[in-house]
Amino acid sequence: MTELYDPLHSLREGDWFKLICGASFQHLPAVRSLTLAYTLAGADCIDVAADPAVISAAKDALQVASTMGNEAKQRGFGFCGRPWLMVSLNDGEDPHFRKAEFDSDLCPGDCPRPCEKICPAQAITFQNGSEAYSGVLDQRCYGCGRCLPVCPHQLITTRSYVSAPFAIAPLILSNGVDAIEIHTKVGNLPDFKRLWNAIAPWCAQLKLLAISCPDGKDLIDYLKEIYQLIQP
Repeated sequence: MTELYDPLHSLREGDWFKLICGASFQHLPAVRSLTLAYTLAGADCIDVAADPAVISAAKDALQVASTMGNEAKQRGFGFCGRPWLMVSLNDGEDPHFRKAEFDSDLCPGDCPRPCEKICPAQAITFQNGSEAYSGVLDQRCYGCGRCLPVCPHQLITTRSYVSAPFAIAPLILSNGVDAIEIHTKVGNLPDFKRLWNAIAPWCAQLKLLAISCPDGKDLIDYLKEIYQLIQP
């Protein structure tokens, strides 16, 4: 790519175009299809779950896109080259890192099932038969939370999870990842340090490190503490 099409150039110019598959989204066929489509459309970055299988699916799609780039441009697509591959990690409980769950056996037979209708990922299913599965399809759910308030019987809850940094970081970062987004919040500095200590040995290979932190009291001071920790 020329400098004109460098993802970093897009970021500097304020026209950064990123596909966010979802930090909890693990449906491999959908990740592959989305990565391929958005790469051909000219995305600067593909953000996927920190899961080796998900990363592999995205990389496969990037490889396919590279063979289709010239044809895509001839057809008017915005393909510019290979986008950066980003993964998201968290240092504590975060709404981006959760899954919905419920026991379908508790659902009344006459329930209109608004959860199934509202789910944008088609992650909730109800099937008939003793061997059929009903409930949340874990790999499809990315934790958006739309189903929670619509359940008329309040049966749906969420299950949060936190990245296991020392176990997952080397596996992920040795797999061709270009960028990382760390989700944190004010007051999480000890947990952030643990995550950072696992990531730091691999940072030289990264093209971008992003920090996501919700607004609130003491935010600026917290970000300054993080900067003191991670600055080169």
